[in-house]
Amino acid sequence: MTKTLLMISALLALMMAMAAPLAMAAPLAIAEAPDDLPDIFSQDVSRFTKLLASPAAERRVEGVQGLSNLKHWPAEDALLKLLADPSPEVQRETVLALARLGTAKSVPHFIRLLEHPSPELRLHSWLGLCRMTAQRFPAKARAQWEQDWAATALTNREQTLLAAAKGGPSAARHDALRALRHLVTPAGEAALIGILHQPGLALEERVFVAEALERVGTEKAIPALAGFHADAAAYALGRIGGPAAEQALLRFPKTLAVLINLDRLHSTNCGPLVPHLVMQMGLLTYRGQPDDLMNADAQPIQRVGANLIRRSGQADEFIHQVLLELEYTMKPPPASPRPAIPAPWKPMLEAMCSELKPGFVREDGTTTSQPITALYHIATDKALAQRLRPLLHHPAFVPRVYVAMTLGKLQAREVLPELLQIIREGYAFSDAVALASGKHFDQSQTVRWRGFLCMALGRMGGDDARTALEQFAADPNQPRDIRYCSVVGLSFIGSSNSLPALRQVAADDIIWMVRDEARRTAESIEILNREGAR
Repeated sequence: MTKTLLMISALLALMMAMAAPLAMAAPLAIAEAPDDLPDIFSQDVSRFTKLLASPAAERRVEGVQGLSNLKHWPAEDALLKLLADPSPEVQRETVLALARLGTAKSVPHFIRLLEHPSPELRLHSWLGLCRMTAQRFPAKARAQWEQDWAATALTNREQTLLAAAKGGPSAARHDALRALRHLVTPAGEAALIGILHQPGLALEERVFVAEALERVGTEKAIPALAGFHADAAAYALGRIGGPAAEQALLRFPKTLAVLINLDRLHSTNCGPLVPHLVMQMGLLTYRGQPDDLMNADAQPIQRVGANLIRRSGQADEFIHQVLLELEYTMKPPPASPRPAIPAPWKPMLEAMCSELKPGFVREDGTTTSQPITALYHIATDKALAQRLRPLLHHPAFVPRVYVAMTLGKLQAREVLPELLQIIREGYAFSDAVALASGKHFDQSQTVRWRGFLCMALGRMGGDDARTALEQFAADPNQPRDIRYCSVVGLSFIGSSNSLPALRQVAADDIIWMVRDEARRTAESIEILNREGAR
């Protein structure tokens, strides 16, 4: 009970520190913000757009789905070309994407698709037409759709929809607002601004208006959008841009969408948010928000958090403070007293100490070690390897994982022999079926953690790391975590040279998860081979 109360007190102190004004905090060492750091929205748009031209249909599908998820309106022209793609899967995903982000340009194409041989494409095209035009003609009435579309100029159709949008609650108003997302022109901005805070509008209807303003809004729309704290408004402000849009976003609740758009505007004003950003990073032992280290890409919340911390100018000081915390919990600790912790971060870093005890410690219901996750995502300077290397032998297991992953990310290949030695040490208590569960202290003999170091080798890359991972993956005498994570590490490297080993593992390993991961990794490498990326 006493420990639980202490944990609650620490968490309350952390929340109070996160909410406190920056003026109450001790000064932090602020470096110059990097001016060449790309935002993740632009990075993803660029990556997904390039995938549209891939010779592999699977990659084109990924590109279409990515742009659809971002609702990136400027991609419409590129997507329209894919309606004639030879792959039925690409055609289907393109129709679904255009139904989300298409404009008046897409309507004639959807009408034409009403007579497509595929029943699925006909259905999705008809549903898209109904949503985009607020009409309900039968799916088989292509001539009626064509006649209606040709008979009414877009400006007249827009005025009809705006008039319906200003009416009382009804299905017609709902459908009109939904259609305006696709058909409104810049001339309709003023009307949309007036509608956004119209009394009696349902939340979904306000979202429709904000999405329409994302497409056609200008700085004139910022005051109205600033008063609507929703993700759709955040994306509209991010697209409009400018100092006023940034200031509006800084007053929004800090959802992922808001953070993405602050990053999109290259905001340098998120220093006070560092504790909040860090605690959103996840952790491999956190059941509610795990850090999926085995994913090829970091989670968006991790990427955007790292970007905003770097742009705040506080990244170097944050990394230094986290490393100090790890160094002063080594056995034995440094002889000199620990330097003072910056006041805004003191609750966060002190709370982390409870999980830096020897062995494996997982608190009930929450975790406090997210700063070491943030260390991995923020660090970019290879010179840090000198401080990180001794921490591979930290008394606590979880820091070892993130230190190894950071060394791998920094491609500090000089530590490869040491990582291999730690992996080959194995576990003191040999039990091939033991899994980590509950709280573990001291020896923590049944906890599997060395496999994560195999994933670190995958991040490190190079032929030596690849060869070692192939051997680990195919060795039935290795524990399951080392075999599985070696396959994941090979997926990070993505070399064709690994295909024989992966196929062997996919056929022979006794554990189905290892076999399945090996099969999927081999398929991914083969796809990359087809598009010439490897």
